[in-house]
Amino acid sequence: MKKLILVFFLLPFFACMSQNRVVDKSGRKPDWVNGLEKDYIIAVGTGASVQDAQRNALNMVRENIVNAVAQNVRATSELSTEEANFNNNISVYLERFATNITSASGPVPYLQGITLAKVDEFYWEKLQDRNTKAEIYHYHIKYPFPNIELQKLVMDFRMRDRELTEQLDDILGSVDAITSIEDIEKNIGELHILADYFVDARKDKARLGITRYRNLYKTIELVELDSRPGELKYAVRFGNRYVTTAQRPQITSDCARVTGTSSQDNSIIVKYDYHNCYEDPENHLLVRYRFGNNNVQKRFYFDVTVDKASVFVNEPIHFTAVSRDEEVIDKSSVSITIVSRYDAPFTIDRLELEWPGHAPVIISNIGQSFAGKGNHTLKLEINEPIQAEIVSTQGRNVNLMSGRIHFKSDQTGELKSYRMFNQSYTTSW
Repeated sequence: MKKLILVFFLLPFFACMSQNRVVDKSGRKPDWVNGLEKDYIIAVGTGASVQDAQRNALNMVRENIVNAVAQNVRATSELSTEEANFNNNISVYLERFATNITSASGPVPYLQGITLAKVDEFYWEKLQDRNTKAEIYHYHIKYPFPNIELQKLVMDFRMRDRELTEQLDDILGSVDAITSIEDIEKNIGELHILADYFVDARKDKARLGITRYRNLYKTIELVELDSRPGELKYAVRFGNRYVTTAQRPQITSDCARVTGTSSQDNSIIVKYDYHNCYEDPENHLLVRYRFGNNNVQKRFYFDVTVDKASVFVNEPIHFTAVSRDEEVIDKSSVSITIVSRYDAPFTIDRLELEWPGHAPVIISNIGQSFAGKGNHTLKLEINEPIQAEIVSTQGRNVNLMSGRIHFKSDQTGELKSYRMFNQSYTTSW
């Protein structure tokens, strides 16, 4: 009965063989074709052309080598003290790799050295189907593969596997020590390669690492370090840790024109021209980046008046006599409420006071500084004589004077003056 069953199985095979006939061949058929020889791999590839069949034969050699390495790793590992999970999964990986040998030769470098130049012997034949007349090529290869070469490949594989494990551990250990945005994408790319390579618990570790690195993008923020009109200094930060990036920012503004960007340590310096900007509290630079799949942006507001100094007087000036005789005020004091339009600090340098019919009174080298928007009181002593009758406001309905207040911006050093016309005042005499 068993012989009868065997006959039934072989009948289709012989029937298939009998359908094809050899119409061309490379020479006399060698004895090693479809056989076995020590220290050799005998493989055959088929294809529509002799080139296709030749290429497929080389792929069969690669597959046979991978299977040989897989079997050897499994056999030798069972005699060692390594974890069974490690042993089994290496074999699983190699066997799975063998089924995808054509498209996945990259992860196993030694397979890239398999070439026709190393083939000892070859034989091909062209077959034709007797019924359909379809033609196909068979390409046979006798490829040298001694046992010492197999052991070397097993050793190389183990070494490679351990190197990749160390690489995985190094990348996972660097998540909290990243100093560059570009390192995130680089490490994610390497983890993808490792996740494709590993077949055991290390695959899950690599995938978890990818998630952790991608989550870093969500914690990125832009923080202002320093700024003044025309220049912004900011940094990219993870939590409390500053990082660098080679990516150039996209910077826009409704009124300012960016004139240059540069990097300094962990900061980015942006220079811009703001002279076309009005005095608007909403003036800003919008800085944007695209990190991974995340948009990171921030508005950095700037005040075009921060360096400006401008003052005026809108309340009466008060004069008080300190010493006098009937006609002359020998010594007096003056109190002026100066209003600053901006927050910028400024220094009063000189005061000029003028009355009709009276010589100007000048107080120099004052050097009093003020800061902040709003009212500031300037009190000074006047040591020049003042004609009491000409300046006095007693019994007069209208009391007006003129003069100048000379001041400078403490931040820019720019000298300015405010001209007083028809300024009201009072006197104590």
